[in-house]
Amino acid sequence: MSISNYNPDVIARNVKQLGNGVIEVRRYNDGHIRADLSWVWFLCTIGFMFYDYFTTQSIFHDIQWAVDPMIRVEHVFHSYEDPQNSGYTYAGSSFNEFKKEMLELHNYRRYWGAFYILFLLFWFFMVISPKWRPVRFDAKRRLVYFWSWGQLYIMHYPKSVQRDREQLLSFLSPEFFTPWIRPKHFGSLVFNIPHENPNKRSRRVPLGIYRPACEYQNHALLNFILDYLGSENPDEEYGKFFKKEKRITSDYFNWFYQFSLFPQIGYNEKKTEARIQAWLAKNSMQ
Repeated sequence: MSISNYNPDVIARNVKQLGNGVIEVRRYNDGHIRADLSWVWFLCTIGFMFYDYFTTQSIFHDIQWAVDPMIRVEHVFHSYEDPQNSGYTYAGSSFNEFKKEMLELHNYRRYWGAFYILFLLFWFFMVISPKWRPVRFDAKRRLVYFWSWGQLYIMHYPKSVQRDREQLLSFLSPEFFTPWIRPKHFGSLVFNIPHENPNKRSRRVPLGIYRPACEYQNHALLNFILDYLGSENPDEEYGKFFKKEKRITSDYFNWFYQFSLFPQIGYNEKKTEARIQAWLAKNSMQ
């Protein structure tokens, strides 16, 4: 496929049609971070713990100290228990005395065990965490916006540039970005979206599903967005692009990269609309 063209199998995996001229575009880093960071560290941690279990069991024992130290105390006590004097060690110490000494001696291992558990849980949460909130493009109101941690990022392009592709492209000023560990044709489309408060920093937002649905997906996605925003009837003219036609190779990778046990982070529609209206009242543009 040419980098200047797009088809339903690319667009339907990247863009969701909400109606009334509004579309949502998926965030690139959602899958990219899972693929190159979360899954890698989670699987490496699991593998390392399995290796430890079948070899030295040092990590496994530290985890036991953190979860239930009495398991380790009783296990070690049996090694020192005098068979001729049940409940006492060869040195004559009772079980309670032995337990107190062991807990004081190995207290640091409880911290290490807690660290191993939390380290695994952290990466597990990263893997199953909700998908990031998408970016919205509103063709009728000429808006680009998204929420992030209670902050609204929004820009409004003038009506004078809507029908002129080159001027619209210049106003939106998109970029193409490729992580250094990925080939160039796996890059993302990037928009710099201003904060609702002009005194605060804008957000640099990479867009497009990861793994990309085609080579140079970022170029195809940009062309679709420009066409959609410049159309007088975008929902009718481009409605056919929001339905997948077939299964493609990236679907098998993205089952892992897009895996989550939680629904995607969405928008509070009433709150979002109220903030948009308040912003438009201060930043009206013909």
